[in-house]
Amino acid sequence: MKEFPRVSACVVLYRSGEQALETLQCLEDSRPRPEIFVVDNHSGDGLAARVAERFPDIRLLPQAENLGFGRGNNVVLPLLHSEYHLLCNPDVTFPPELLDRMTAWMDAHPEAVILTPRVMNQDGTEQFLPKGEITVRHLLGGRLERLGGCFRRWRREFTLADAQVTGPRKVHFATGCFLLIRTEAFRTLQGFDPRFFLYQEDSDLSRRAEQLGDIVYHPDMAVTHAWARENTRTLRGNLRQVRSICQYFHKWGWKW
Repeated sequence: MKEFPRVSACVVLYRSGEQALETLQCLEDSRPRPEIFVVDNHSGDGLAARVAERFPDIRLLPQAENLGFGRGNNVVLPLLHSEYHLLCNPDVTFPPELLDRMTAWMDAHPEAVILTPRVMNQDGTEQFLPKGEITVRHLLGGRLERLGGCFRRWRREFTLADAQVTGPRKVHFATGCFLLIRTEAFRTLQGFDPRFFLYQEDSDLSRRAEQLGDIVYHPDMAVTHAWARENTRTLRGNLRQVRSICQYFHKWGWKW
């Protein structure tokens, strides 16, 4: 009888650069080592070939087009036999013991469906990603935080930046850059809503996952995220983000 892996992991590539190799090495070095899937969204940059050469045990799934983040992750749904599934961006690094700690915590807390860690910048500062309910004012706070005033206050409220969280805490949002979800829950949810090409797909997944159990933020577990932030640098990225925000609120209702 075949023994299935305790953890699976999926990394979606689209012109991801050299950082992706570091991410995959972190997964290779992890305890327990997950079954690793790499979905290449028709990058055309030669990275997939380098992945196949350097990591022959990784299951590479090339696509004929760019499916986007959510649909790219959904490619692995029929292939999963694990207990826990990790969603991991190709610009995230972490220590080898992290998955062991996360799975042990999930084992001890069956009420939790998703576990999300503290996310750090490369300089050691915290990124303070969203953790609260998605609302119009919170998203405005994220876009206009640099103006200060109410915008900064809304952003800090959204990210719990002033909450001084010292232990595991139930939250409403788990960032798609790195989250551990029970595989059965991911399967029940049918993965990401394919209507979201990029941005807010993790907001939607979090909203639906809360119907199955708790989303928990654990500040004593940390990853480092390079965070390219295309949405703040290009017109195309900004337009994609605005479109996804409108899709999200059209689906779940507009809330100030």
